[in-house]
Amino acid sequence: MTYEKAKEHARTTFDRLAGNYESTMEGWHSRRMKAAALRCLGNALCGSLLDVGCGLGLVLETLAERDPGLALAGLDISPEMIRIAKERLGTRADLRLGDAEALPWEDHRFDYVVCVDSFHHYPHAIRALAEMHRVLKRGGRLTIADPTAPPILRQLANAVNPLLHRGDVRMYDQRETVRMLEAQRFERIRWSRAGIWGFVVTALAR
Repeated sequence: MTYEKAKEHARTTFDRLAGNYESTMEGWHSRRMKAAALRCLGNALCGSLLDVGCGLGLVLETLAERDPGLALAGLDISPEMIRIAKERLGTRADLRLGDAEALPWEDHRFDYVVCVDSFHHYPHAIRALAEMHRVLKRGGRLTIADPTAPPILRQLANAVNPLLHRGDVRMYDQRETVRMLEAQRFERIRWSRAGIWGFVVTALAR
């Protein structure tokens, strides 16, 4: 499957799911990942934050209510997801349709970048991480929360998922995730489990 095919599958899948996403199994797992990411982010954030793969804008909505001084932005590949997120957030966040591999913001724009339950959809994960590093300020914090699984199940899912045409590309383990972050000049990397089926990793841009 080509990179562009994978992106198109993700776009069409989430356009179709957008209207009832919160009631689906995907939505249930995403809520768990969002809660884990928000715990890692902590409270009383200030500055600016970008949510890559923001979906319906649920993380941004929570942050808008909790941290009113935080400037918010979000990006998603699904037009329908972005449409609903804009209805939810109005002018509170700068929401854009786009690709994680080509973020439409200038260098060193954000204090925080989060990516929740989206990273496993990226066909060129290294390129997406390079873009996240580019838009982070020096010392800015990256938080990724994403699904994983025990080794045998993860290997099976990675073999089968691309054949299902839902936009799932690859789940990663700790070693792979840390190696990719180090290659893109992230430091102080901390990886932890979020239940059996997820992980959260944080890192600083240098």
